[in-house]
Amino acid sequence: IPPALCELKNLIWLYLHDYVFTGELPSDVGNLVAVDKMDFSVNQLSGELPVSISRLQILEYLNLSKNSFDGNIPEQLGHILNLDTIYLSITSFP
Repeated sequence: IPPALCELKNLIWLYLHDYVFTGELPSDVGNLVAVDKMDFSVNQLSGELPVSISRLQILEYLNLSKNSFDGNIPEQLGHILNLDTIYLSITSFP
């Protein structure tokens, strides 16, 4: 995922569905504090989900399905008070 995307502090919707991104989700994704919808589904993202994602307090919708994340789902996701929809289907979370 291009690092420049994580510098768009006024971005409210990030839709990167089916772009065949590989590698880890950067921890800088936590800088996107205005985002309320985030979709990284149908990529080849791997590694652990960054804890910094819990800084996205406006986030309502998160789709991480069809990726290869590993490790545990950070319990800090439960601290995102506005998050009402999260998709984790077909991932490698234990």
